[in-house]
Amino acid sequence: MCKIQNLRDNPFARFSAEEEEDLRSIYLKPRYYDALKSNAKQGNSRILVGQRGLGKSATIHMLFEDLSRNKTLPVLISRYDGIPLTDNKSYFLCKMIQSLTKEITKKLCEDKKKLKNLNRGQRGKLSFLIELFYDQEFADDYLAQAKVIKTKKRANWFKNLFNNNLKLINGIVDGIVKITSSVIRQSIGLSESDLSYGSNDYFTEIPLSRINSMPLSEIARMGDEKLVNMLKSTVDISVGLGFESIVVLFDKIDEFSAVNSDINKVADFTIPILSDTDLLYTSKLSVVFSLWSEVKRTLNSRGVRFDKFPDIDISWRENELEQLIDKRLLFYSKDKNNPVTLKGLVPFENDRKTILELADGSPRALITILGRIYDEESTTNSSNSFSANAISKGLVEFCIRLDYESLQPSKITDKKNYYSWLNKALAIKKPSFTIPELSGVFQIKQQTAVKYVSDMTKYGIVESSEFQDGSGNQVYDVLDPRIKHLMKCGVSNLGK
Repeated sequence: MCKIQNLRDNPFARFSAEEEEDLRSIYLKPRYYDALKSNAKQGNSRILVGQRGLGKSATIHMLFEDLSRNKTLPVLISRYDGIPLTDNKSYFLCKMIQSLTKEITKKLCEDKKKLKNLNRGQRGKLSFLIELFYDQEFADDYLAQAKVIKTKKRANWFKNLFNNNLKLINGIVDGIVKITSSVIRQSIGLSESDLSYGSNDYFTEIPLSRINSMPLSEIARMGDEKLVNMLKSTVDISVGLGFESIVVLFDKIDEFSAVNSDINKVADFTIPILSDTDLLYTSKLSVVFSLWSEVKRTLNSRGVRFDKFPDIDISWRENELEQLIDKRLLFYSKDKNNPVTLKGLVPFENDRKTILELADGSPRALITILGRIYDEESTTNSSNSFSANAISKGLVEFCIRLDYESLQPSKITDKKNYYSWLNKALAIKKPSFTIPELSGVFQIKQQTAVKYVSDMTKYGIVESSEFQDGSGNQVYDVLDPRIKHLMKCGVSNLGK
């Protein structure tokens, strides 16, 4: 039984865009979403920046869905296995070409008649690209698409589609037909002669027998010029199929395991592709990168031209966060005419203010906070709102369990040491303090206390305020609202 009346399920059990059962029903557009969408459609590349938990991935997923509804062809890239950490422009180009080739193939699977819009040269190039970039991921995506086609056929939708290939599609889904590059070409109407024509256009020196077995590293060594020409060919093919623009969306680059959440490594990883302004100005093509704010600052200091490749910042005001939660709660409410709201769940304004302050502008943090409170709520009786006890316990649990180091990725090199300094800040028990007060708390010399403050400042835990106390001592402020809340609640150690 749900702990809150009028809710059919726990609204705070999911934290990522990929997990949401209906992202559109709960998604609230950030302020600059329409500008981002408009720029992408017009072929203007952009960087979507923000801290962790601000909803960059949700925005990328919604952008993909919205762009799919018109004559734009969006491509989403979120896997980076096999791409080196540095000197990787050619690998990024390969990833873009392969992903766009797969997306084109999917569109032709949905409607093979569109192939008639391509001239012989375009068909040949497409056939060659399928052969060159075919891999297991390509095959897996194609199998998923074949299953969709078969389901549509059974549901008697699109009656005139795939009549010539229904037996092939059924064989693929049932595992009778092995998915190869040849099968993929056959199913969308391409012939072996198309492949020969396309390979002659690109690389007459490479035998057809070698093309299919070439690893990504060898393809990348073909050279940027050839790969850029291939990318432009995929754009040309997309336009030939009726799309007015192509948008490549890069998500979760800073979560790629090889960069290990290191700001400098993320910058090293992305700078080869982001610094190529000529590529990012390719006609009919726009590229949207989703990155941490800190990465953007680092790239800017290393010469990436953000005046030519502007960023769009995702940030949320407290009233917008409340709107975001209310939209989520509406989706989970049984009675849509009288939905659950944040004000209904948390009736007292001071409690709501505290919750929004601790969320610190992050939708993910706000959902997590409310999830903690939900978990603390007694299961004895269902009610219309959270109890004061559940709110109090939930807030403390959230503040103790928070992944603090992920909020300061550019400053953290030693997690254990970082939490040691956070615990020292908690032990001060005051959100604002002076060097003499710090000396008194830890019974240390003032010179040592100065070193303490220096280290905590380096980690982004405290900063110098504009005030001094009555004796002329500099005042330092603890920055994180979660640490200050724990101080207020008498918690002096995170237990880490």
